[in-house]
Amino acid sequence: MQLGNIKDLLLKSLGKTWKQNQVIASIIYKSIKDDFLELKKIDITPYIISIQVRDNIIILKTNKPILNSEIKHIEDIIIKNILQKLENIWIHMKNLELFIK
Repeated sequence: MQLGNIKDLLLKSLGKTWKQNQVIASIIYKSIKDDFLELKKIDITPYIISIQVRDNIIILKTNKPILNSEIKHIEDIIIKNILQKLENIWIHMKNLELFIK
């Protein structure tokens, strides 16, 4: 399958808002998990309760306050990597913010 066909299929599948949000949320989840594992050597998968995407705001809910503090320390790196991964699938988000609950 050629790259043009893959891009067309991807854009067609992202036609609805909820599908786009699901793709974005899963990319964000994987990016946060991978960045935290790489930088802090901790798997945070069991501590993430939910990730919500609203326009240019990411709401990350965890069940560990100390984890929230650690995420704040690497927030800039996380946002940079998320934006880069979203750009790879032709999703452009400006002024992305990360809120942690």
